[in-house]
Amino acid sequence: MVYNGAVAKEARIFELSDTILERIIFAMEDQSRSHYIDLRTGDLVPKPEKTLREEALPEAPLPEWIAPPPQWSPADGFRLMEAFCGRINRMELKLALNRVLGRGKGVFKAFRQVLAEYPREDALFRDYKNATLRCQVELWMDDMREVLGLARLGVEPEDFQDLVDEEFCLEARPIGEAPFPLAEFFAQALEEALDWSPPFAAALEKTGLDDFLRRHGQDGFLHYMNEAEGKPIAMAAMAFVDTEAGPVGLIRFLYVVPEFRSLGLELKLIDSLRRRCRDAGLGACFLCSTLLSPGLSASLDGWGLKTCGTQYLID
Repeated sequence: MVYNGAVAKEARIFELSDTILERIIFAMEDQSRSHYIDLRTGDLVPKPEKTLREEALPEAPLPEWIAPPPQWSPADGFRLMEAFCGRINRMELKLALNRVLGRGKGVFKAFRQVLAEYPREDALFRDYKNATLRCQVELWMDDMREVLGLARLGVEPEDFQDLVDEEFCLEARPIGEAPFPLAEFFAQALEEALDWSPPFAAALEKTGLDDFLRRHGQDGFLHYMNEAEGKPIAMAAMAFVDTEAGPVGLIRFLYVVPEFRSLGLELKLIDSLRRRCRDAGLGACFLCSTLLSPGLSASLDGWGLKTCGTQYLID
């Protein structure tokens, strides 16, 4: 892509609001690529139509604040639908969506038509899709800043992590010595999970968590972070579990209170527990929980974590 002209160093590109994200997603999914993005405002700019003679000429440089939208192919959209389908608990919906994914022409429209009959899952799909595409758009925005010679809107990732480290100190204790009522956060996470999981799934998860606490209260690990006043805001519980292939780390609970979920604390907790597993010589570390929201699941995918299996609700 060719840009024309210099950019003032004090200038800024747009801030990513939900409205602008919706516009950019529209442009990304438009396979005719008929819109550019105005980097100053986030508005869509119609791509000028070319005559046959103009089609044969070299492409003219774009104005400095105009850029094509992020790349997003039908194959990317199909993989997103497959990933979401793997997270659905309702068997009749999962089967219907799998049948749609197995067809050829019209798969995207048919997928949304099936979801429209299930309002709760339809809303979850929109959240999952927006979270996934937001990650793509944010990466694209960083690329655009670099192309234009601008500084990042926020701090660099390394600096951001330093700020998180300074503000929120990570601590570790045995699960049985938790300095706060861990069961209360279990209950809060289970209540939130009812927005995307059926009640029986939450009840089954509660049984599994209670058993995990009984088994690993003394040998399990609790990593957590407090805010300035000492109130816990993020936590993860893990134990070493023996298998025929050798011991592995099992993260059974991961939770960040809602108002702190934009800071990447989940990844900080996962990294700290992964390092503990590596220091102990374990060959693998698994995160096993049905309490992860669709948005967090999309973030975990974006962070490079691999999905290993799933569970199904058989009505």
